[in-house]
Amino acid sequence: MARALLLAGLALCIGLSAISPSDSRPSNSGVAPFNPTLVRETVETLGITLNREYFDAVVAAKVSEALQKHLAEGRYQKVSTFEELAKVLTDDLYTMTRDKHLVVSPIVEAPSDPASSVAVGGTSREVVARRSNFGIQRIEVLPGNVGYLNLTAFYRPGEAREAIAAAMASLRHTDALILDLRENGGGSSGTLALMASYFFETQGLPLFEVVPRPPAEVTHFATEAKPLLDRSQQRPTYILTSANTWSAGEGFAFILQERHRAEVVGQTTAGAGNQARPCLLNARFEVTIPNGSVRSAVRHQSWEGTGVVPDISIDPSDALRVAHARALRGLMRAVPSGPWRDALGGYLASLEAKGK
Repeated sequence: MARALLLAGLALCIGLSAISPSDSRPSNSGVAPFNPTLVRETVETLGITLNREYFDAVVAAKVSEALQKHLAEGRYQKVSTFEELAKVLTDDLYTMTRDKHLVVSPIVEAPSDPASSVAVGGTSREVVARRSNFGIQRIEVLPGNVGYLNLTAFYRPGEAREAIAAAMASLRHTDALILDLRENGGGSSGTLALMASYFFETQGLPLFEVVPRPPAEVTHFATEAKPLLDRSQQRPTYILTSANTWSAGEGFAFILQERHRAEVVGQTTAGAGNQARPCLLNARFEVTIPNGSVRSAVRHQSWEGTGVVPDISIDPSDALRVAHARALRGLMRAVPSGPWRDALGGYLASLEAKGK
């Protein structure tokens, strides 16, 4: 989905998650270099876009007014590069809203040869998704028949469904499961719901909803309404988190923790809970704008600003060992005395020795 250039002072927003990689960049050929006019136009368009897109109209109006005041005072005319302006604007936006999804970014100039921006085998977005294995970085069966899945992003359902299904199928016979989201940057709300569906046997179970600015309608997300192979509501599950767990990655941990379906082990997450999408300001800048707040189905809450507080707080570097040990202890309680229980005890003793 290509992004179009700014026309008539209006920013074009595309319906992608803020975390999703972009499809392509507009050409910057012939665009004026950094200058006071570009600065003024960028700030003014940012204010217009916030007033139109930000999910909280009252906050948007206050922020837009503050931006105009800073512009009139010459604050933004003091910067001298695209990168510096983006940083100053982002810092100001965060100071005023505490919203980590609200980010201004400089657009990297497109190469003069269009072919060089498209990798062999598809568009640049498709190639990035494929080369990251749609966020699935590692699948392993740990000692004690404990499954391990490292998931770093939630690509869109149409992109990630097959890879997720294959990963879950490869771990279907494990007795417990550890999901590593310590470096998960977030992504698609739809894929969050898809992934969560593997941990609940109820079809169509409400998970969360995204509340936009009125009068737009609330979007509801639930578990898959159709049968899904490898669903399990009984298998013990552990989720690893860190301060680098963002957005939909946090949402997955929040929702499974809220329904007492998983134990979260690690560090409090980033606290970036709002849904967002990128908006083009001009050929040199874009802004990611939260266009909806998230509300969970059980407690009607979000992780925005607070993050997901783990059940077991531990340094992220030790979270896998701790979660693995907890999984083994749980499995030992369910296994009668015998060779397998002795084997589980041996694996547990080895892990505990590493933690001393």
